Amino acid sequence: MLGSELRRKYLEFFEAKAAKQLPSDSLVPNDPTLLFTSAGMVQFKPYFLGLQTPPAVRATTAQKCLRTTDIEDVGDTSHCTFFEMLGNFSFGDYFKAEAISYAWEFLFDVLKLDLSLVRVTVYEDDEEAYGLWIKAGMPEAKIFRKGEDDNYWPAGVISKGPNGPCGPCSEIFYDTQTHLAPTPDGVWDDKRWLEIWNLVFMQFDRAEGGKLTPLPRRNIDTGMGLERTAAVIAGLRGPFETDLFAPILRQLEEMSGLKYTSSDTDRKDIAFRRVADHVRATAFCIADGVLPSNVGRGYVLRRLMRRAILAGRNTLGIETPLLVQILPTVIEQRKDDYPELEARRETILRYAVIEEKQFRRTLASGSARLQTLLESGSISGDDAFMLHATYGFPVEMTSELATEAGLSVDMTRYDELWQLHLITSEGGKTREVFADSVVPALREQSLAKTLFVGYSETRTEGQVVAIVQAGQLVESASEGETVQIVLDQSPFYAEAGGQMGDTGWLHGAEGAAEVSDTQKDSGYWFHTATLTAGELRVGERLDAQIDAGRRASIQRNHTTTHLLHKALQEVLGSHVQQRGSLVAPDRLRFDFAHDKSLTGNETRMVEGLVNEKILEDILVQTFEKPIAEAQEMGAMMLFGEKYGDVVRVVQAGDYSMEFCGGTHLAHTSQAGLFKIVSEGSSQAGVRRIEAVTGKAALLKTLDQERLLAEIAASLKTSPANAPALVEKLQIELKQREKELSALQKSAAGGQVDTLIAGASTAHGFPVIVHTLGEGADADAVRTLADEVLNKLPSGVVILGAVGGGKVSLAVKVSKDLVTRGVHAGNIVKAAAQVVGGGGGGRPDFAQAGGKDPSKLEEALATAERLLSEMAGA
Repeated sequence: MLGSELRRKYLEFFEAKAAKQLPSDSLVPNDPTLLFTSAGMVQFKPYFLGLQTPPAVRATTAQKCLRTTDIEDVGDTSHCTFFEMLGNFSFGDYFKAEAISYAWEFLFDVLKLDLSLVRVTVYEDDEEAYGLWIKAGMPEAKIFRKGEDDNYWPAGVISKGPNGPCGPCSEIFYDTQTHLAPTPDGVWDDKRWLEIWNLVFMQFDRAEGGKLTPLPRRNIDTGMGLERTAAVIAGLRGPFETDLFAPILRQLEEMSGLKYTSSDTDRKDIAFRRVADHVRATAFCIADGVLPSNVGRGYVLRRLMRRAILAGRNTLGIETPLLVQILPTVIEQRKDDYPELEARRETILRYAVIEEKQFRRTLASGSARLQTLLESGSISGDDAFMLHATYGFPVEMTSELATEAGLSVDMTRYDELWQLHLITSEGGKTREVFADSVVPALREQSLAKTLFVGYSETRTEGQVVAIVQAGQLVESASEGETVQIVLDQSPFYAEAGGQMGDTGWLHGAEGAAEVSDTQKDSGYWFHTATLTAGELRVGERLDAQIDAGRRASIQRNHTTTHLLHKALQEVLGSHVQQRGSLVAPDRLRFDFAHDKSLTGNETRMVEGLVNEKILEDILVQTFEKPIAEAQEMGAMMLFGEKYGDVVRVVQAGDYSMEFCGGTHLAHTSQAGLFKIVSEGSSQAGVRRIEAVTGKAALLKTLDQERLLAEIAASLKTSPANAPALVEKLQIELKQREKELSALQKSAAGGQVDTLIAGASTAHGFPVIVHTLGEGADADAVRTLADEVLNKLPSGVVILGAVGGGKVSLAVKVSKDLVTRGVHAGNIVKAAAQVVGGGGGGRPDFAQAGGKDPSKLEEALATAERLLSEMAGA
């Protein structure tokens, strides 16, 4: 059976069981505890917790997932990083009996599997599941009982935690070695039986000590890996033999001129599989807004892309750009199921080209550094990590080349450094899936969600439905206390989509409070407020009023952010997509996908376009539409954002239209003026613009005019002529610098002769140790070392200098002394440690820097002492 056919049959089967087919969630989950969506249930976490109301009590999905825990194993016949998880879910509707019955019907009536090739497991104490499988038709000898580590979700939760919803599960296994004699009933063989479907019966709430309390609403969460299941039921060796990978492998064969033979151990076939998997993952990651970088999700993507390039280059011999040739195949194959692939085609290919070009340059520079280490006869764990962190050189390649040279890499030390890096970059954190919150307590009280009236009102009356203090619900709060107050309705905008929450005031009959922030969680508005007088209690009605002036400033910045987004696309290209934003009362910050800094002309064009649209006094309208209709209208969706079936759209005439839940101006002219303050890099492939509007923009412009006037006055010219005069002075300055450099070189010639004349010959060759004058930099030190040794047939030059509070060191060794064991890199490294720095280099030349000028003489003495040891050896 084809993988595409299995996917269709599964979804159609559960739709026929009254399940609503929901779209796959993004690979970027709406959950700060996870890097990637790794299971079908992730997007339904709020429904399982009872924090939100599901769109239907029964659902089915084909969820795109990414798991990298086994990334080193990808290339074998079974492991994948990107895969699709088929799932059916019940939110307080059907439970164990139906879940098992549906599984039986789908496996044996729809897929028509051979019962002799199927086994199931149940939790050892789950008599109900055991009985239901027998009732469905499963022979007792094919049902196996297992403990909490195998058949409970999360695994081992009863004894180890975490606290929260949990339950037993039943796993369905399929025989992967049908060419062998059948396994006798009642006998389990881990090598033969592969899990294809997991049915989780979420029915308990785990508390401290492992106490299990029945949940008020029991849920079903199931997961079937599409690629793995399609392979085993078709009798194939693994996912890579299915139709899901066939087009990619065929193209790799054409590009490499090699043949994929499905071998378990052949290096060529391992490379085929690794490239195929990682390229699929790359396409889906970038389509969901992940861009290559050195931290978090971006680092994972970069690693996948580079592993694919490396396997294609080193094993398959593909020297031409790899990713950009294969990614269109992935897009064409899957665009019908995942339209975002086609919609983001340009972005996917753009970043593939940028990353591969950069990595191939990295490989060239890293290879040279690695070769130096190989020649030195040792590669430490620190060296391997340096090659990876600094040059992006994969540790797998370092280890492989070291083995070929008869060396080994200290992988224990490397792993220590790598784990430290993961923690630092927040890529290695693991947290509980379910977090504590006061929201469940609010729902238990059947409290309705907060009604937001702030789109049209700045002041309203609301009833206090809850007060939270230090994470606990309380009945009242008194003067001086800071609490979170939940109202039944509120004009305060709760922080979302980059827009800061409103501030303002709450007044009651016996008390008052000043609101410093507004946040929301699961539909409840939490107003962080400090009581300025009296007391506020649950149940009383309050006059709620926002700071309207602050809101107006925020709205100027928010509407202008939309204009900026569109202007950037017009000036730079359609690949520009929002990557983050901050809409505050005093400024706006906008992060967007782009791979290089804006030129001065581009910045002026963007600024000019935005101001042009402000002056046009464009009408700004907001309306709600079904998401499909809004997309057809051309409204922009933002990467990583979560949208419901109905979305709010903000439209500025025929210029800009985006999905947005924020507050906005009525006309663009209300923004007044737009001024870009700065443009720079936020992270790899992402630029950041900071800007101001309204009065702040006017003040910024006036301030710049004042500065220009002061510069012009100091130059004794007019502001209009100041730029030309500055340019003239810069040309004159460069000419003076050239003249000075020529004089310095002339003086250095005499200094070279002086240093040579004073050289020591204690080791049978000239040795020059010298400290340059105050202010000399690393370039001056290097130049002098070169000039001195150029006049010596044999010798060693050790130089130091202090400039700008920093130490510069350089060691130069003639070729004949290198063959005698003198190593400039090792000498300078030892000296640098004395002055609190680091560095190194080749055996014949090396430089380093340091932070402690007071120890320069000690550093030079250390260098001379190490030279003596080398020369004596």
